[in-house]
Amino acid sequence: MLLTTTNILITIGFSIAFVLIVYMFLKNKRLQYKVSKLRYQINYAEERLQVHTMDIDNLIMMLASIHEFGVTATGLLSKEEVAQTVVDTACSILHSNLASLMLINSDNELYIISAKGLSEKIRKETKMKIGEGIAGRVVSTGKYIFVENIETDVRFLRPNDEERYTSKSFISVPLKVKSKVIGVLNINSPKNKKQFTDRDLKLITILADQAAMRLDNIELFNNLQSFYFEMVQTLARAIDAKDAYTYDHADRARKYAKAIAVKMNLPYTIVRNIEYAALMHDIGKIGIADNILLKKEKLTEQEMKMLRTHPVIGNKILSPVKFLSPVAPMVLYHQEWYDGSGYPEGLAKEEIPLGARIVAVIDAYDAMTSDRPYRKAMPIKTAVKELKEGAGKQFDPKIVDIFINILKEEKLID
Repeated sequence: MLLTTTNILITIGFSIAFVLIVYMFLKNKRLQYKVSKLRYQINYAEERLQVHTMDIDNLIMMLASIHEFGVTATGLLSKEEVAQTVVDTACSILHSNLASLMLINSDNELYIISAKGLSEKIRKETKMKIGEGIAGRVVSTGKYIFVENIETDVRFLRPNDEERYTSKSFISVPLKVKSKVIGVLNINSPKNKKQFTDRDLKLITILADQAAMRLDNIELFNNLQSFYFEMVQTLARAIDAKDAYTYDHADRARKYAKAIAVKMNLPYTIVRNIEYAALMHDIGKIGIADNILLKKEKLTEQEMKMLRTHPVIGNKILSPVKFLSPVAPMVLYHQEWYDGSGYPEGLAKEEIPLGARIVAVIDAYDAMTSDRPYRKAMPIKTAVKELKEGAGKQFDPKIVDIFINILKEEKLID
């Protein structure tokens, strides 16, 4: 009886132990499962976080590119430069190698002003009426158009069938100034990307809006500059009209002064100011009596003294005018000599503004090659010889060399 009871107790004990072992085993399995599941969730969360972080980094880079465009475009003064910068920025943002920017010409047609990935032939030949084709419809509606498959979309016009786009997805975004569309930015998706996202559209729209404002500002700037230039030309011609012997002197001076400045690779604004200085360098002669300006005989010492005040008078006329204030010093010092023996202040070498040194060479050359009340015009070769002899004395030798090379290019001298 005791043995039987003992056996029963042992059996019960083993059973309990077995149950406990099984329980602990199952509990451990569940714990391992939970741990494994938790690890999976953590890994998944880390992967998603990494993806989102990369996504944010890409977004920041895209926004930085747009910001950089805004900063860079501020210093650009031509539509071509701005347009190419827009295309390059758009391609950089969307990792594309095919894009174009189109503007509206005087015939109310869209033309390609800048592009990337297009042949020169397509760039030159592509013209599109407003309302026709993808870009034309974007202009007429003022809304972007997204094309899923360029090859099968009948709206997509091409000048010929010889060249085809390699990508399938395409977006055309309007360039708007207020409610007016002034152009279109076209971008193709890269080969490894089937279509653009909403974020892509928003970013490119921001870029297009900035581009439109900058292009419009350049248009206004150019119109204003044209007005100023016409006003300066009118004043210069009014001066020349006082003396039949110097008619068109200002226009000739402008032409050669600009040519020299361009050869020297000077910035656009400086070239423009030198043009103005060449046109206006004799404006001070308005304050000189005609009996001195038109006198055929040799001027007296007192008359010469009066004539030599014209740079100072010109400076006083131009200095108060804000847009001509950079030109005034060039006018004031255009009679200075490179060796310091000129007037009105006896400046020498680099003390003399570059524009004044350029005008000095051009003014002397044109005076020598024009008929004067007291003598006939010199032959060009004789005038060039005089310039060479005056180099380092009256004239900046570098400018003389550049000008002589220009005359050679025009085949006026050998």
